Amino acid sequence: MRVIHHIGKMFMLFGAVGCAAALAWWLWFFHQMLGDDVKAASECFYMTTVQCEVGNFVGLFTDVPPYNPTLLWFSGAALGVGILISTLTSKPH
Repeated sequence: MRVIHHIGKMFMLFGAVGCAAALAWWLWFFHQMLGDDVKAASECFYMTTVQCEVGNFVGLFTDVPPYNPTLLWFSGAALGVGILISTLTSKPH
C-alpha cells in the first residue's frame, strides 16, 4: 500500500509542476503579444477559442512556441489522480 501511496504523491508532484509550467508558458507567450494586458487571454489558459487560435497563429512568428492548454489538462488530471490515490491509500489517524 505504501508504494501506491508514493505513486499518488508522485502524480501530485508532476501534476503541480505541470500546472505551474502551463501557467508560466501561458504568461510568457501571451505577454509577448499583449504586454501587461495578459488577462485579455485568460480563456486561452484553459481552452482554445477562435481568438486563441488567431493568437497562436500570430505567435508562430515569436520566440515562444504557441501556448496549448493540453499541458494544463494533463497536469490537472495527474494532480487529481494523485490526490485521489493518496487519499484512498492514506492510513486513518
